[in-house]
Parts: sequence; structure tokens; C-alpha cells
Amino acid sequence: MKLIYTITFLLIALTANSQTYSGPESAEFDAANNRWLIANTSSHQVLARDSAGTLSIFVSGLGSGPYGIEIVGDTLFCCSGASIKGYSLTTATQVFNLNVGASFLNGITHDDAGNLYATDFSAKTIYKVNIAAQTDSIIASGLVQSPNGIIFDQANNRCVFVNWGSNAPIKAINLSTYAVTTIIATTLGSCDGVARDGQGRYYVSNWGAQSIVRFDSSFAAPPTTVATSMSSPADIFYDVTHDILAVPNSGNNTVAFLDFNTTGVTENNSDFMSVAYPNPTSSFLTIDVAGEKIETVSIYNFVGQLIRENSSRQFEKEISIDVSDLESGNYFYSITITGGKRIVGRFQVAK
Repeated sequence: MKLIYTITFLLIALTANSQTYSGPESAEFDAANNRWLIANTSSHQVLARDSAGTLSIFVSGLGSGPYGIEIVGDTLFCCSGASIKGYSLTTATQVFNLNVGASFLNGITHDDAGNLYATDFSAKTIYKVNIAAQTDSIIASGLVQSPNGIIFDQANNRCVFVNWGSNAPIKAINLSTYAVTTIIATTLGSCDGVARDGQGRYYVSNWGAQSIVRFDSSFAAPPTTVATSMSSPADIFYDVTHDILAVPNSGNNTVAFLDFNTTGVTENNSDFMSVAYPNPTSSFLTIDVAGEKIETVSIYNFVGQLIRENSSRQFEKEISIDVSDLESGNYFYSITITGGKRIVGRFQVAK
């Protein structure tokens, strides 16, 4: 039986090692290193927040911004003025720098084919950047309102983006035709960020009501307000492995972490560790939970969409899953073990 649905959130202003949030603009969860990365625009830095809540400098000296940030593989990409810059997650050294000639790059996302998509807030355009070729092109221009947060929607081969101004619509750009359409008209004012959870639901931050609202996956039902009393909430990010939504509040230099875990189970509990191998894999993935019985296994793609689920029987300690039909990319597995506890891990398919 599911527990009664509750939403709790913790608004945290952290000061550690003389590092503080100053104009926090966007956040990204770095699963490989179990940390949050936060764009600190006033100090032109990206800060790292570890599992204990300690802040440190990941990179500095960006010159402008950074505003939107996005992890692709082992690189963090940052919107910095007219340029997109990339930094190794391992060494923090700069590995990518492309000036696209934009006026003010703001939101950023990526697809599963090695392309970035970035919004130009001032010029009301959207750029496409091929990471490997280091080339760029404008795929939308002359937009009516300033585009802000943007997210890739793999299932519909599009990017969904939110807009600035009053009665800000939520729009999409088709990645085959580059046609821009309105998904839904809203009464929201000045939308900044957009994120999606593991159920495909969309979250939108807006300055008009200083809140976070949630839409269903098809935008069919009216939005639900899930958090209020924000302070100029900026570019948000949903960590599907922990059901945590990070909200940088640029108005009061804090970051809110909204906990949407409603299952009442333990996630990534250190008492119940899992090992997935080989990782990366091209055929079979074996998941081992020492000393425990696996009851269900679910596989999600990197945007949180359920790919498959197996709950037909109990497995003894480990299970091998055929993933040869999956495309190359990053995926998550979610395991339920005896007692209803859940363990979430990440793996990569490489062909």
C-alpha cells in the first residue's frame, strides 16, 4: 500500500569553506560523483555541493555567467555569454569552447545524438550545437517571447521550452522540421526553468507567483502548484535517481531541494549496495545485490522514461538483463529488494 502523498522541501542557504551561493542560476546532479553542481553567476563560478552539503569551487573564471549548465557524458557544458564552454567532470579542465555569436545564452539541454540545444534569451533564438564537430546553427529565430529553460523530449523528438513574460506559453521545437508550436497557453508569469521527473511529468519555475508548478506528461490537465514562497526561482533540475528537484533561488541566494519521494522506500541506502557489470555494456547487464533477494527490476532511460520492468519472480542475489536492443546512452536501473527497499544505479550502453 502506498503511503499518503506528501511533499516536503528544504530550503538551504549554505556557507562552507568561504563558498556561498551568489546569483545561483541553474543546477545539475552529477550522479557519477554524487554531487550537485550549481551555476554561481555573480562570482562566475560553478560550485560543487557534496553529499554532506559542503560547497567548493568546481570551476571559476568563466567571465560571463554561467547560466544554464548541462552534463553530457563526462563533461559539464555551461552557457557563458555568447559561448558554450565545457569542463571535464574529472579534472575540471576546460575541454570545449565554442563562440556561437549569441547575445545571451540561457537554457541548455542535449539529445542522445551528441547535440546541445541552447536558448538565446535576448535574441529570441534557439541554437543547435554539434559537440563532436564543434559547429552551431540557429534552428529557431524571431520568437515572440524570450525563450528560457529548455529540455529534450526523446519520445516526441522535440525540445520543450518555457518563456519569459506574462501569460507565458510552453512551447516545443520539432527536431526534424524545426517547427515551433505552442504546447499549452498558461497564466504563468516569467517562466525560467523546466524539468521532468521519472513519470514524465513537467515542472516549471515561474517568477510571477514565485512558485513551482507541475504538469502531467501530456499537458492535458491544469497544473498543480507543488512549492510556493520561492525567490526568483531559476533553472531547475530533477534528479530522477533520488526524486529530488533542485531550485536555485536567484532572488535570495539559496538553493531549495524539494523531496518528491513518496514511495516510503530507501534509495541508495549504504546498507544495500548494488554492483552492475560490465559497465558500459553492449549485450547483458548483470546486477548483483550481495545478501539480498531482488524482487523487481525497472530500467529507465536518461530522461526518466520507463523502458521495461520485470516483477514476475524473486531472483537470488543477482539478475542478468539483455540490453542489446537498447540504443547507446545512459540508463538507470531501479531494484526492489526484500522488505520493499529500493536501490537505484546508473549504467551505460555502448555499441
